Amino acid sequence: MIIDIHSHLAHPELAKRAPVPPSLLDVERLIEVKAEAGIDLTLIGSPSGPGTLVPASRGGNYEQPLDKLRAFHDWLGATVAKHRDRLRAYVYCDPFADDTVLAAAEEYLGREEFVGIITNPSGHGEYLDSPRADGFFAFAATRGVPVMVHSGMDPVCCQGISDYGLFDMVGRYCDVTLGLSALVLSGRLEQYPSLRIIGTASAGALSLIGSRLDIAWRSQLWAGAGKKPEGLRDQRTRTPPSELIRRLYADTTADNRDLHLANLKVLGASHLLFGSDWPPVPVVHAHKIREIEALPLSAEEQRAILGDNASRIFELGGPAHRSTVMTHSQPIEEAR
Repeated sequence: MIIDIHSHLAHPELAKRAPVPPSLLDVERLIEVKAEAGIDLTLIGSPSGPGTLVPASRGGNYEQPLDKLRAFHDWLGATVAKHRDRLRAYVYCDPFADDTVLAAAEEYLGREEFVGIITNPSGHGEYLDSPRADGFFAFAATRGVPVMVHSGMDPVCCQGISDYGLFDMVGRYCDVTLGLSALVLSGRLEQYPSLRIIGTASAGALSLIGSRLDIAWRSQLWAGAGKKPEGLRDQRTRTPPSELIRRLYADTTADNRDLHLANLKVLGASHLLFGSDWPPVPVVHAHKIREIEALPLSAEEQRAILGDNASRIFELGGPAHRSTVMTHSQPIEEAR
């Protein structure tokens, strides 16, 4: 069984007020393409809830009224219920949400259609080490479901970037890297050891910067200087960040063998999850699956990345088995 943990759909109403890739609006096509590729189950969600990822409306995403959030999740739940054998969903939750929004997220996570949370690594000019995210992480730890960290509409590190291709493909990658780094340094992984955090974009560059996070953690660079720069924070974790990052999970969306190998070395095969990011990012699913199959893995590790790990951490059932015939024939035009 193959499980794609990273796909998106948009509410049909969004297309009436913002640019939306057509693939995000075509549920039946999503089902068809995934089935043709041999993907048995797909997890869908939106990193902006009912809002848009287009930066033209910067800031507006985080002012979503609760009734719009509810309408979005009601629609998403109904879509999953209609295709229960093929889909599950994430509840979208702003990491800086108030108690009212967290209570609504709790309500939807009680429904069998929703199996995890999707949130953003930054917003409002802040990252996940902000005290304003304390309530969110306490909620996520209590609820015990996986949390997918996916760059949202207004990444802090993308201010001043006007090229939307650069914004989307590189800026969001850096946003995930910074958000997960802030999370590791914040001490939340020690405070809530049961948290299961999944980094999208293959967790950015996190597997490559463990040693730099250790330097940031020790702050020895300024030892003996007498006066430290404002904003240099004291240690908030007892464990070196290079060890803490091994607790994180990563999807496989980055399409880079070197990054896959780095994640295998640092996170291990048990913490990697197959993800395509389609819709809307154009991909050929068969190529992405073959990339995983070409890695130096045992048969058990290969099955784990393609589906068993997702089945385990999202509690989707017993040991996964590949049951669908792959065609390996999806042309890239069909994935747009």
